[in-house]
Amino acid sequence: MQKQDLEATLLAIDEEAGLVLGDNEVRPTVVIVGGAAFLLRDLTCRSVTHDVDVLQSTQAIRQILKAYPAVNGAVASFADQIPYNFEDRLVALDIGAKAVSYMTPSTEDLVVMKLYAERPNDIQDIDSAAAQGKIDWSLLDRLVHDPDEAQAAALSERRYKEMLSAYERFKERCQREFDL
Repeated sequence: MQKQDLEATLLAIDEEAGLVLGDNEVRPTVVIVGGAAFLLRDLTCRSVTHDVDVLQSTQAIRQILKAYPAVNGAVASFADQIPYNFEDRLVALDIGAKAVSYMTPSTEDLVVMKLYAERPNDIQDIDSAAAQGKIDWSLLDRLVHDPDEAQAAALSERRYKEMLSAYERFKERCQREFDL
């Protein structure tokens, strides 16, 4: 899916949510992560992703998402890969949705998630964000090292240390390649 396909899918979900939920003063929030978040926020140089990963949504929205095969609404199990207080740093996606508030974690929170996974597409995404100067390195460093953030969310000390090692490699590569 390209960025315009992602937006069209999210707007279709938004339209259906408007019909199902009616006019609510409080719009349900959908938190998008993964490659789709990077594409929707223009943080990556790659042009496609295979799906839309939804980290959080309401029960009513999860029911609607089931009708969209390209939307993965079961990524809550990845909650151990995102800094603990990510909700404090959510970024709104301005795609014209009327019934749903689409959000992504901050760039730095997304980078931490990608560092936990460290697959080739993940490396490409975070390298692209770094090359574009879209990473707040002091915030990223705090999220990685603060015991109340990435470490607090980790399921095990071993997983946290693996991410920490990936972060050090990423930081060294960026300093070497992008003069950061």
